[in-house]
Amino acid sequence: MTPETAATARLRAFFESGWRPRDLVDFHSRHKLQVLAHEPSAYRELGRIVAQAGTRPRGEVEAAYRRTFDAALAVRPTRGRHTNALQHAFGLLSGRLDDTRRHDVLNAIERYRQGQVPLSVPLALLRRDADREHLDYLAQQTYLWG
Repeated sequence: MTPETAATARLRAFFESGWRPRDLVDFHSRHKLQVLAHEPSAYRELGRIVAQAGTRPRGEVEAAYRRTFDAALAVRPTRGRHTNALQHAFGLLSGRLDDTRRHDVLNAIERYRQGQVPLSVPLALLRRDADREHLDYLAQQTYLWG
Protein backbone atom coordinates (compact mmCIF):
# COMPACT_ATOMS: atom_id res chain seq x y z
CA MET A 1 0.00 0.00 0.00
CA THR A 2 1.40 3.40 -0.95
CA PRO A 3 1.46 6.26 1.56
CA GLU A 4 -1.22 7.95 -0.54
CA THR A 5 -3.61 5.00 -0.48
CA ALA A 6 -2.98 4.56 3.25
CA ALA A 7 -3.85 8.23 3.81
CA THR A 8 -6.99 7.92 1.71
CA ALA A 9 -8.02 4.82 3.71
CA ARG A 10 -7.42 6.72 6.98
CA LEU A 11 -9.57 9.58 5.68
CA ARG A 12 -12.37 7.22 4.67
CA ALA A 13 -12.28 5.54 8.11
CA PHE A 14 -12.18 8.93 9.79
CA PHE A 15 -15.31 10.18 8.05
CA GLU A 16 -17.09 6.88 8.79
CA SER A 17 -16.56 7.54 12.51
CA GLY A 18 -18.62 9.96 14.56
CA TRP A 19 -16.12 12.76 14.01
CA ARG A 20 -16.25 16.21 15.56
CA PRO A 21 -14.55 19.38 14.30
CA ARG A 22 -11.71 18.98 16.80
CA ASP A 23 -11.13 15.45 15.47
CA LEU A 24 -10.78 16.89 11.98
CA VAL A 25 -8.21 19.36 13.33
CA ASP A 26 -6.23 16.41 14.71
CA PHE A 27 -6.47 14.42 11.47
CA HIS A 28 -5.43 17.46 9.46
CA SER A 29 -2.49 18.17 11.78
CA ARG A 30 -1.16 14.60 11.52
CA HIS A 31 -1.20 14.80 7.71
CA LYS A 32 0.36 18.27 7.42
CA LEU A 33 3.76 17.25 6.09
CA GLN A 34 2.35 14.59 3.79
CA VAL A 35 0.02 17.06 2.11
CA LEU A 36 2.77 19.72 1.98
CA ALA A 37 5.00 17.28 0.11
CA HIS A 38 2.29 16.79 -2.50
CA GLU A 39 0.60 20.18 -2.86
CA PRO A 40 1.33 23.08 -0.47
CA SER A 41 -1.59 25.18 -1.70
CA ALA A 42 -3.97 22.32 -0.89
CA TYR A 43 -2.72 22.28 2.70
CA ARG A 44 -3.73 25.92 3.05
CA GLU A 45 -7.13 25.23 1.47
CA LEU A 46 -7.67 22.26 3.78
CA GLY A 47 -6.85 24.53 6.71
CA ARG A 48 -9.63 26.89 5.66
CA ILE A 49 -12.06 23.98 5.43
CA VAL A 50 -11.06 22.76 8.90
CA ALA A 51 -11.46 26.27 10.32
CA GLN A 52 -15.08 26.29 9.12
CA ALA A 53 -15.88 22.78 10.34
CA GLY A 54 -17.87 23.98 13.33
CA THR A 55 -19.99 26.42 11.34
CA ARG A 56 -20.77 24.51 8.13
CA PRO A 57 -22.92 21.39 7.73
CA ARG A 58 -20.90 18.19 8.30
CA GLY A 59 -21.70 16.85 4.84
CA GLU A 60 -20.35 20.00 3.18
CA VAL A 61 -17.19 19.91 5.30
CA GLU A 62 -16.64 16.24 4.56
CA ALA A 63 -17.17 16.65 0.81
CA ALA A 64 -14.89 19.69 0.56
CA TYR A 65 -12.16 18.16 2.72
CA ARG A 66 -12.28 14.81 0.92
CA ARG A 67 -12.20 16.45 -2.54
CA THR A 68 -9.25 18.71 -1.66
CA PHE A 69 -7.31 15.99 0.22
CA ASP A 70 -7.71 13.48 -2.61
CA ALA A 71 -6.72 16.06 -5.23
CA ALA A 72 -3.63 17.01 -3.20
CA LEU A 73 -2.45 13.42 -2.84
CA ALA A 74 -3.00 12.83 -6.56
CA VAL A 75 -0.19 15.31 -7.26
CA ARG A 76 3.16 13.56 -7.45
CA PRO A 77 5.55 15.11 -4.90
CA THR A 78 8.74 16.56 -6.33
CA ARG A 79 12.17 16.45 -4.75
CA GLY A 80 11.78 20.16 -3.99
CA ARG A 81 8.45 19.67 -2.23
CA HIS A 82 9.83 16.75 -0.27
CA THR A 83 12.76 18.96 0.72
CA ASN A 84 10.33 21.65 1.85
CA ALA A 85 8.39 19.14 3.99
CA LEU A 86 11.65 17.81 5.46
CA GLN A 87 12.75 21.35 6.32
CA HIS A 88 9.40 22.01 8.02
CA ALA A 89 9.89 18.87 10.11
CA PHE A 90 13.44 19.90 10.94
CA GLY A 91 12.24 23.34 12.02
CA LEU A 92 10.01 21.73 14.65
CA LEU A 93 12.95 19.77 16.00
CA SER A 94 16.06 21.87 15.50
CA GLY A 95 15.97 23.73 18.82
CA ARG A 96 16.08 20.44 20.71
CA LEU A 97 19.10 18.97 18.93
CA ASP A 98 22.76 19.33 19.75
CA ASP A 99 25.05 20.66 17.03
CA THR A 100 26.10 17.20 15.83
CA ARG A 101 22.57 15.85 15.40
CA ARG A 102 21.38 19.14 13.88
CA HIS A 103 24.21 18.97 11.34
CA ASP A 104 23.47 15.29 10.58
CA VAL A 105 19.82 16.02 9.78
CA LEU A 106 20.56 19.14 7.73
CA ASN A 107 23.27 17.29 5.82
CA ALA A 108 20.89 14.40 5.07
CA ILE A 109 18.21 16.81 3.83
CA GLU A 110 20.70 18.60 1.61
CA ARG A 111 22.10 15.33 0.25
CA TYR A 112 18.53 14.22 -0.51
CA ARG A 113 17.83 17.54 -2.26
CA GLN A 114 20.91 16.97 -4.43
CA GLY A 115 19.85 13.40 -5.27
CA GLN A 116 22.73 11.78 -3.39
CA VAL A 117 20.64 9.78 -0.89
CA PRO A 118 17.10 8.40 -0.93
CA LEU A 119 14.24 10.10 0.92
CA SER A 120 14.39 7.34 3.53
CA VAL A 121 17.68 8.72 4.93
CA PRO A 122 16.47 12.12 6.19
CA LEU A 123 13.13 10.58 7.17
CA ALA A 124 14.89 8.01 9.37
CA LEU A 125 16.92 10.72 11.11
CA LEU A 126 13.83 12.85 11.71
CA ARG A 127 11.91 9.85 13.09
CA ARG A 128 14.79 8.96 15.37
CA ASP A 129 15.13 12.45 16.75
CA ALA A 130 11.38 13.05 17.10
CA ASP A 131 11.15 9.85 19.17
CA ARG A 132 14.29 10.61 21.17
CA GLU A 133 13.10 14.12 21.98
CA HIS A 134 9.53 12.98 22.75
CA LEU A 135 8.20 15.47 20.23
CA ASP A 136 4.78 13.91 19.80
CA TYR A 137 3.48 16.35 17.19
CA LEU A 138 6.33 15.48 14.85
CA ALA A 139 6.40 11.78 15.76
CA GLN A 140 2.71 11.55 14.79
CA GLN A 141 3.23 12.97 11.31
CA THR A 142 2.11 10.39 8.76
CA TYR A 143 4.78 11.70 6.37
CA LEU A 144 7.56 10.33 8.56
CA TRP A 145 6.12 6.84 8.64
CA GLY A 146 4.93 6.38 5.07
